[in-house]
Amino acid sequence: MKKQIVITYIVCIHVLLGFALLKSGFVDRFQKKLGIRQTKQTEIADYLHPMVRLHTHMDDNVPDGAVVFIGDSITQGLCVSAVVALSVNYGISGDTTVGVLQRLATYRSMRRAGAVVMAIGSNDLNFRTNEQILRNYLSIAEQMPKNVPVIFSAVLPVDEKAHKRWRGWNQRIQALNADLKSFISKSKNLFFVDAGYFLVDVQGNLAREYHAGDGLHLNAKGNAIWIKELQKTIISSQQSATFR
Repeated sequence: MKKQIVITYIVCIHVLLGFALLKSGFVDRFQKKLGIRQTKQTEIADYLHPMVRLHTHMDDNVPDGAVVFIGDSITQGLCVSAVVALSVNYGISGDTTVGVLQRLATYRSMRRAGAVVMAIGSNDLNFRTNEQILRNYLSIAEQMPKNVPVIFSAVLPVDEKAHKRWRGWNQRIQALNADLKSFISKSKNLFFVDAGYFLVDVQGNLAREYHAGDGLHLNAKGNAIWIKELQKTIISSQQSATFR
C-alpha cells in the first residue's frame, strides 16, 4: 500500500513539473535551441504598434492632396516620391490585411488625399485562404473615403524557385488578383493595377532580374516597372469623374 502511494506521488510530481515547464515555454525554447522545430510565425509583429504610433505623430502634417501608400515591406521599400512627388509611405514590413484593418483609422489624411494606394496581401498567404483575404479586402474597401480614388495593387508574383514553401503560390496569387479585380470593377471609387504581367519570366515566376535575391522583394529595376504602372493608374483614377 505504501509503495503504491509513493508511485502515485512520484507520477503526480512529474505531471505537475511537466505542466510547469510547458507553461513557462521552456520546452519551446529548448527545442528551438536544438533546432528540433521552428517557432510558430506570429502575424502581428511587436514592432507594428510602435510604427503605427510614429505614423500617428506625422499624419496630421501630411499635406492635402498627397497620395497615401499603405502596405507591407514591398510598399515600405518603394520610393513613393518617384511615383508622385506629394506622397507619404505607410508601408510596414510583415504586415497583413489584418494589420491594415487595425491601423486604418490612424490615417485621417486619407479623407483629404489625392489618392490612396493599397498594396497588401503577400504575407496573408502564410495565414489564411484566398477567400478570407478577399473578405478582408472588402472590409478595407468599406473603410475607404468615398470621394477619393483608391487604387488596389495586385499581389505581386514571387519566385517559387527561391523557397519550397512558395510552390503553387503564383497560381494562388493569380486567382486572388482575379477575384479582387472583379470586385473592384463594380465600385465607382476603386481602381486596380497589376504590374505582375511585366515582372514574370516565361515560367510565371517573379523574374530574377527584378527581385532583390529573396524571390519576393523588388529591386530597383523591378520597382521602376511597378512605379510606371502605379503612375498610370493614379493619373487615370484622378481624371475619372465617376467617384466624385
